[in-house]
Amino acid sequence: MPQGRHFLPIFPNFAGAMNVWEHLQQTGLPVLEIAGEVNRALADAPCLVVTAPPGAGKSTILPLTILDGEREGKILVLEPRRIAARQIAERMASLLGEPVGRTVGYRIRFESRVSTSTRIEVLTEGILTRMLVDDPGLEGVGVVIFDEFHERSLQSDVALALTRETQRLLRPDLRILLMSATIDTDALCQALRAPLIESAGRVFPVEIIHTEETTQETVAQVVAHRIRLALREHEGDILAFLPGEAEIRRCMELLEEVPGQTGNGGSRICPLYGLLPPEQQRAAIAPSPPGRRKVVLATPIAETSLTIEGVRVVVDGGFCRRLVFDPQNALSRLETVRISRDMADQRSGRAGRVAPGVCYRLWSPATEARMAVTRTPEILEADLAGTVLDAAAWGETQPERLAWLTPPPAAHLAQARRLLELLGAVDEAGRITPHGRRLAALPCHPRIAQMLLAEDVSTGLAADIAALLEERDPLAGDATDASLTTRLDALHRSGGSGRWSRIAHIAEQYRALVAKERRGPMASAEDPYQVGRLLALAYPERVAKARGDGPGRFQLAGGELVAVAPEDPLSACAWLAVASVSVRQGGAGRIFLAAPVDPEDLPELIRTRDRVAWDSPAGGAVAQRERRIGGLLVDARPLSEGVREALTQAICKAAQKEGTAMLDFSDEVGNLQRRVAAAAAWHPELGLPDLSTEAVLKNAPQWNTARGPKRPWCACACRSVSACWTRRVSMTAAAPC
Repeated sequence: MPQGRHFLPIFPNFAGAMNVWEHLQQTGLPVLEIAGEVNRALADAPCLVVTAPPGAGKSTILPLTILDGEREGKILVLEPRRIAARQIAERMASLLGEPVGRTVGYRIRFESRVSTSTRIEVLTEGILTRMLVDDPGLEGVGVVIFDEFHERSLQSDVALALTRETQRLLRPDLRILLMSATIDTDALCQALRAPLIESAGRVFPVEIIHTEETTQETVAQVVAHRIRLALREHEGDILAFLPGEAEIRRCMELLEEVPGQTGNGGSRICPLYGLLPPEQQRAAIAPSPPGRRKVVLATPIAETSLTIEGVRVVVDGGFCRRLVFDPQNALSRLETVRISRDMADQRSGRAGRVAPGVCYRLWSPATEARMAVTRTPEILEADLAGTVLDAAAWGETQPERLAWLTPPPAAHLAQARRLLELLGAVDEAGRITPHGRRLAALPCHPRIAQMLLAEDVSTGLAADIAALLEERDPLAGDATDASLTTRLDALHRSGGSGRWSRIAHIAEQYRALVAKERRGPMASAEDPYQVGRLLALAYPERVAKARGDGPGRFQLAGGELVAVAPEDPLSACAWLAVASVSVRQGGAGRIFLAAPVDPEDLPELIRTRDRVAWDSPAGGAVAQRERRIGGLLVDARPLSEGVREALTQAICKAAQKEGTAMLDFSDEVGNLQRRVAAAAAWHPELGLPDLSTEAVLKNAPQWNTARGPKRPWCACACRSVSACWTRRVSMTAAAPC
């Protein structure tokens, strides 16, 4: 086990360095028992897997003991969530008796607390990806720790794949440590060729109680009912898991009048989800004041890493939100689904950290038997546009060749490449373009970056739209107004207060991020077509054109049918740029956020092509120059020069494909066919041609030969194919053999 003397050179500014190790020992956390073994393993093995039950101290104590060992270089600790990164850094700094930002710091999106003396950095996973793109060698870093790896977020898989490539190609001395409480260690150790070290836990027994079955629609009501019972029947604080913010708010409404059990002012109800301001998140995880109880209503954000003091009861609603990407239409949608069994185990373990506890599972044992054993890695269901762009920025044009634990689906990768080509981020070979490097430098989805870097619109407008799209829509309940300009107007009128405060804060962060002054005054809803142009640049495949078969019905550039409510003002628009939309099989999806757009404002998206073809519905040939956005026709003008041969080929091809459906032979033609067939049968020596309809269709291209007039028979530009065919058949039959 590492000794306290190692702290002296590492923390030269901390006079009580010898007391740090003593303080760590006084915590009595089980992970201290494996600290020496972990340091010895890291000296020999490129990768290491550590498992420890919740509350063992792996997230806070183990990085400090690694730093106290003989490893050189900085330690990076990756956390899947911002709130966990912030709390873990604060906890480690307090153990050292230092402020955050000295020896231990953290970096999350839009927030950084590090200095030149920082030796342990707690990061969210996307930050590491940015670091690898900027410095593929990770110079100065000795160990990269992936905490709570069982969550298998997309960013953690991307960061691990790139870190393994760095280790293989550039930094064989770099060490990788994966930590989790619940994970398939056999498969993981085999894939990484890594040893496994297991820590004994300090988890108290938790009684599991299955209750009445709940559904997605009733989960908030059933959770609230079970909380009321638990407040009467058990001691300690309560942690309840719900799928998302909407269910949390509904549950809070139902619990507003819950009386306290201590007679000291009642129970405190605290929400806990990712979009809460940091101060409210800290209030949810802070210990309850003496004599009071706390009920924390949380999303899966509270499953791991976070320490919520005093929890003795867990109420598990059994559902979570999952973002699923459909490569057929490049759209993602949130689904509310049953959790997996490993998630249920993580949640129940929260009740046994400080004392014996109880977990109410709001589903039956039969339902539990049908639940998936482990959660699905996000890389199998996510939009991979950012992943492909990160790989290209790192230098890999074929991301499928990276050292993935779970290879990404080929269809998702192909869809991501197509989008990045539309955005101008990569070329046809998958190489990143200069514009793509600018997109990759921003810590956001390539679509959002595309808006932020648009040169011909207000930076303020782009930042406001980006913030609105990334956060939950505050006006989501209004089914008759999908206009993004309505939201922008409300944001500006709010002055950035109330429920709009977080959106306003993120917009300001984005303005600072692009590092250029906002041009002109703060944009408002007065010019919705500028809003539409920005949306179209970010979502080029979601430009939509009115169909004309009913109010509010549109077709996307990718071909999907979508709609807004007939009473929505957007239903009167000829063109829309759509930011948020659902997909419905066999029907029109619903548009949630959009803005009107003028296709003439989108020269980057318009493609021009000459179309010479047979138009079956019109019953005639078409020769025109078209301008299109995806599959949508912007306008067309006739072509008159140099298209005769192409018209001939188009009609002949259509004749072979459509057969008699495109012909209307008269009785005169039929009589001629029969007469020629009879003559051919009576006098085979004449070598008369086969003029049957089937033969004519089969050999249509050959009928446009030297026989007959020099110019193509269809050059008469006749709209009736049957007339042309009648003329051609008559001339051929009369010609000498």
